[in-house]
Amino acid sequence: MAERALSGRLNRMVDTILARGDATAALQDPELGPWAGLVVELRHYPNPEFTGGLKARLRGRTTMSTAVAATTPTTTLAREGFTTITPYIRATDEGISSFLKQVFGAVETETTSRPNGSVHRELRVGDSMIMIGEGGPEGVVPVRPAAYHVYVEDPDATFARALAAGGTSMGEPADRPYGERSGYVQDRAGNYWYIARRLSGPAVPEGLRTITPYLHPTGAPAYIDFLKQAFGAVEEARHLAPDGRVMHAQVRLGNAALELGEPDPPVPMPTTFYLYVDDADGLYARAVAAGATPLTPPADQWYGDRVASVSDPMGNLWYIARPA
Repeated sequence: MAERALSGRLNRMVDTILARGDATAALQDPELGPWAGLVVELRHYPNPEFTGGLKARLRGRTTMSTAVAATTPTTTLAREGFTTITPYIRATDEGISSFLKQVFGAVETETTSRPNGSVHRELRVGDSMIMIGEGGPEGVVPVRPAAYHVYVEDPDATFARALAAGGTSMGEPADRPYGERSGYVQDRAGNYWYIARRLSGPAVPEGLRTITPYLHPTGAPAYIDFLKQAFGAVEEARHLAPDGRVMHAQVRLGNAALELGEPDPPVPMPTTFYLYVDDADGLYARAVAAGATPLTPPADQWYGDRVASVSDPMGNLWYIARPA
């Protein structure tokens, strides 16, 4: 009887993961937990004979080891200056790097040229880091605009520099009812920059940094639930519009935050993140169990990090990395 019960649970877990459903509860099961990572690998092998055979072998096992602990993002091993989340911008040329330097005083801390003609750049803006993949053939990471909330000492002067650097106004600086003075700019590549300063106190709100990625998902409540299940995110704020839309929300992953809101009309802007964690394999399994689409399984890279990648329900690409 116990064996049949285990067989049924294994079967449901496999079917849920293959259907991109939420199977994270299996990670807490003392019997199913150790097999979660193996089942995740099913998503890389669409052959029905393979998946069917593996499901049969799993159902035939009656002895399980200890459970896989739920993995929550941590950054104890992150490179100096980096946090759990680093925005990754794919660009066709050095235009975005130049924009960041002219407008926000970004400092380029690393530049790596590759044989395929691409360049990897790392820039510091205040206390935040941004990675830029520039030029070369377009591969896994597509060129697509995203949105960022940037806190500065003087939003009016920064807004003027953004226009001088080729940006287009989306809203001139003004005191906003949510407690900050902010202006909105779109750069030539289509990225949105929400340039802001708190109306009172320090320029940057407590718990945030100079740059915070701002997402515009369709169906924000479901997406927040995904972030909780997949990455252990903690919801810190949620403000609703009269029609029930999420006007603004904030979640925390490790020592970094994400902001998000549902504009009307919707303008989804999926982007890319480099997520530093201490257990890339465990978090990869958890993300796929929560419904993320696996792209590449965990593997050691030439630059030292162990990296996996997934795509979330909004289309964001996540590089899940254990630093060297």
